[in-house]
Amino acid sequence: MVSLKWVVMISCLFAATSALAEDPPIVGIDGHTVTFRATKWTMPGVNSATAWFTANGKTFPLFSADVGADGHPDWLSPDKKTLLLDPVVFGMLSDENQEEKLVSQQHCDVISMETGCVLAERSPRFCLGKWVGNQWFSEDGEVLTPILETESPKEWLKYISTIKAAQSRADSIESSLTFLSPESYMACHPPAQNVQAYNDLGFYLAEGGRDELALKFYRGVEAVGKRTVLMLNMADSLWRLDRQEEAQRYYREYRDAMSADGKAQKIPQRVIERTAHQGMKN
Repeated sequence: MVSLKWVVMISCLFAATSALAEDPPIVGIDGHTVTFRATKWTMPGVNSATAWFTANGKTFPLFSADVGADGHPDWLSPDKKTLLLDPVVFGMLSDENQEEKLVSQQHCDVISMETGCVLAERSPRFCLGKWVGNQWFSEDGEVLTPILETESPKEWLKYISTIKAAQSRADSIESSLTFLSPESYMACHPPAQNVQAYNDLGFYLAEGGRDELALKFYRGVEAVGKRTVLMLNMADSLWRLDRQEEAQRYYREYRDAMSADGKAQKIPQRVIERTAHQGMKN
């Protein structure tokens, strides 16, 4: 039987023109930039960079940590609002004889230079083409007028919530973010309009043991405003990640908010224990 073992190895298939750290950033509308950071991968011969978006003093990765990307100035639209990039994930294919060979998964993604949102995803060959006005014409005859195609968190949750097992729910969410970073996803669908949906996604991830990823969505909701349940969820994830000092701060904020609302009797016992004794664990 053949099995696919994804490893933390990333690169670009367009090696001859791969974007490296010394390349200048691609500058879009209002001075927003996409830069490429050289990264050391453990796989011999892999040489790639990760792509980062910067706007209004904030910088975040466009893709997951294990994804490399390639980009070129001529993939930027004339109005500087849209950029094409080709993210790539490499893995090792192992057969029944334990012999391995390198395989890859590659996309052509459409990036909003206004927000850092990954608007849409296409096949790798879609990046071969040219801009005609602000429409992209691929060599295969496909035409792109850049619009948001990335599914909303509310629609996403309709499917996720049908999965019964906690581990399977978390696995499904994580696999859907194989390429896309949570920050870029939230740039497409701002937390201010999706508070409950992002809190639910974070909870499902944490319930399935993906606390680091859960915190990405919790942080997005936290930036909109403090919420009592959110503080408890964040504290629990931080505690499980052995970040007790930070977790205790959120437990105390949760405890104080519950007490102020006259709900002290509903505070879980673990909150009382973890705020009463420095460094205490379950």
